[in-house]
Amino acid sequence: MMTRSIRVEVLKKLARIDDVPLGWGLSTVGKVCSIENNLRKPISREERAVMHGEYPYYGPTGLLDYINEFRVEGRRALIGEDGDHFLKFAAAPMTLLVEGKYNVNNHAHIIASTSKCLAEWFYLFFMHRDITHMLNRQGVGRYKLNKQTLARLPIILPPIEEQSCIFATLSTWDRAIEKTEALIEAKERRKKGLLQRLLTGKVRLGEFVQSDIKRSTKSYDLPKDWGYPTIGDVAQQISRKNTDGTSLPVLSCTKHSGLVDSMAYFGKQVYSKDLSTYKIAPRGAFVYATNHIEEGSIGVQNLYDEAVISPMYTVFKTTNSVHDGFLFKLLKTEWYRHIFEVRTSSSVNRRGSLRWNEFAKINIPLPCMEEQEKLSEVLDMAVSEIQQLQGKLDALKEQKKGLMQQLLTGKVRVKIGETA
Repeated sequence: MMTRSIRVEVLKKLARIDDVPLGWGLSTVGKVCSIENNLRKPISREERAVMHGEYPYYGPTGLLDYINEFRVEGRRALIGEDGDHFLKFAAAPMTLLVEGKYNVNNHAHIIASTSKCLAEWFYLFFMHRDITHMLNRQGVGRYKLNKQTLARLPIILPPIEEQSCIFATLSTWDRAIEKTEALIEAKERRKKGLLQRLLTGKVRLGEFVQSDIKRSTKSYDLPKDWGYPTIGDVAQQISRKNTDGTSLPVLSCTKHSGLVDSMAYFGKQVYSKDLSTYKIAPRGAFVYATNHIEEGSIGVQNLYDEAVISPMYTVFKTTNSVHDGFLFKLLKTEWYRHIFEVRTSSSVNRRGSLRWNEFAKINIPLPCMEEQEKLSEVLDMAVSEIQQLQGKLDALKEQKKGLMQQLLTGKVRVKIGETA
C-alpha cells in the first residue's frame, strides 16, 4: 500500500511542481471536484444552423454557436475531452469558464464548484497547464482525456477563501484587458470609416475646401479639385534585376506587416541561393505580390537604400505628384483590396495574377500634394493611437501572466478580503 509521503511525491511529480505552499493541499481532481457528464448534448453543425438562438453553445475550443435552448445554468469550468486543442495548450487555454444559461457539446467535461475546489480555481489551474504526459495517446499528436484520467489529475488547492480571492485579483486584470480590447476595436472601426471618408473626399480638411461641387467617377463622387488618374499616370514600373549578383538584403512582402527582412522574419533562408534574377527595390519603391495582391500583400520599401525581392513581385515608384504615405494607405483599404480581387479574377490569361499592365489601369483619387500629406498625417495619428493602446494591452497581458505564475504557485499570497 502506498504511504502518504510516497503518494504526495508521486502527485508532485505528475503535477510537475517542486513544493506545495504552506497551508495549501495537494489532491486529485476526482476527490475535490464535481465532474458532470450527464448534461452534455451532441449537436451537429446542421442542427445548430436551424436552432440558432440566444443561448451560447460551448465546446472545448470555445464558443461554437448560439442555440435556442440550454441544459446548463450557472458557472462551470469546461475542459476538453479530446481533440487537437491538446497540442496548443501553450498558446491557447486548456479550459473555459462559462456562466449563465448555456449548452455544452459532447467533447467537454463540466466542472462544478464544491466545498474544496471552486470551478474558478480549476479553470485557473488548468488554463495553460501541459497534461499530455498524463493522457492516453490516440494516434499521432492526439490525446484522450476520459473521466477516469481526469479524476486522477493532480491539483494544488489553496483554502477555498484564498481560491476566491486569487480569482478576484486576476479578474481585475481581465476587466482591464477586456476594456482595452473593446477600445481598440472601437478605434479600429473609427479608423476604417475615417479612411474611406477622407481618402475619397467625403470628409475634407477645412483649409483645402475650394468648393462643394463634386465630379462623378465609376466608383464614387470626388471633390471637383481632386484628380482621378490611373496608377500608370503617376507611377512607373521598375524591372531592374540583380544581374551582377550584388549582395543585398532579401525582402518578403506580408499581408499585415508589409515588407520585411526575409531572414529575420522567417528565421531561416526561404529564398533562392541565386539572387541574379531577383528584382532590385530601391528605397521608396512600392512592392506588391503579383499573385496575391488581393490579399493585401503590398508594402513600401523603407528598410534599406537598396534590397532585392523575388521576381514574383512587382516593383514600382511614384512621381513627385504622389505622397507615398497617402497612396499606401489608399491601396491597403478594403475597397481597393476588392478592386484588386475583381481585376485578378478577370485576368484569366494571367493565371490569377495582377501584372503591372493591368494594375497600372486602376484609377485613384488624388488631391494636391499638400492635402495628401495632411490626410496621411491625420490617419497616422489614428494608427498611433491604436498602437499605443495595443502596447498597453500587451503590457496588461504580460502583467497578468507574471501575476498568475506567482499566485497560482503560492509564491505570492493574497490577503483574504483585500482583493479588488
